[in-house]
Amino acid sequence: MANRTNLIAEFGRDLLAQGYTSIPNLLLRSYQSMGINDQELVLLLHIIYLQSAENNRYPTVERLESLMSAPPSTIEDCLNQLLEKKVLAIDQYLDPVTLEYQPVYNLEGLFDKLAEVWAIEKNKEYIEQQQLSQTRRERNQRADNVGGVKQLPVSAANTISETVARVYNVFESEFGRPLTPMEGESIISWCDQLPAELVIEALRISVIQGTFNLRYIERILQDWRQKNIRTLNEVRKLEESFAEKRVYARRTRNRSIRNESKNQSPAREDKYRDLYVT
Repeated sequence: MANRTNLIAEFGRDLLAQGYTSIPNLLLRSYQSMGINDQELVLLLHIIYLQSAENNRYPTVERLESLMSAPPSTIEDCLNQLLEKKVLAIDQYLDPVTLEYQPVYNLEGLFDKLAEVWAIEKNKEYIEQQQLSQTRRERNQRADNVGGVKQLPVSAANTISETVARVYNVFESEFGRPLTPMEGESIISWCDQLPAELVIEALRISVIQGTFNLRYIERILQDWRQKNIRTLNEVRKLEESFAEKRVYARRTRNRSIRNESKNQSPAREDKYRDLYVT
């Protein structure tokens, strides 16, 4: 019994001495949604292990084969797939000993994709919380309005949630990427203050200007709020008025230039007239 106890204690010490490889739970939970299959995941885990435990920044196919049951051709195919998916990249680093550039596997692409998954999950959680809060407000308001005052429809919260989700999807489509939690909060705030059509219209204007910036969109919406604009028709009238003023200003400027040109012409003629007097 004593020998067994000593053996377990020795195993525990050796287990600690050999260290651990830290794997994010988010990766294990979400790798399939990131387009990574099972073999590619195992290969990534071994690369992470070799880089952290052995400081092997660019393990060979042979070294990876020694840790896996897959043949070299399969490992090479998996590596190529990970490179194409931009989960993995090959960089160069200057070896401080040999002063020669050496290849290294770069895992930044993997963690960038993980960050996108995290942002999407956080935004979904935030929207769900907003929906629950809206449902709670509607329920309390219905309770307060019992007694003859017109009650809000039960579907009001769902309608608001669907509107925010629609605007959210339009922004993600135009930006070509998942939105950050802070960007999601801004969009929800805008939809609380203005009709969704105006928020989408402000996005359209920013896209036309080539400015994919929420602060630029916020300035547009703030200008409309100050002018008490609440519909797309009012936006169109504002644009037409602005266009007319711009055309008028251009015509006025051109007319001034022509008048200046006419006034200066006699002066130039007088300047050279004496040269031809006999």
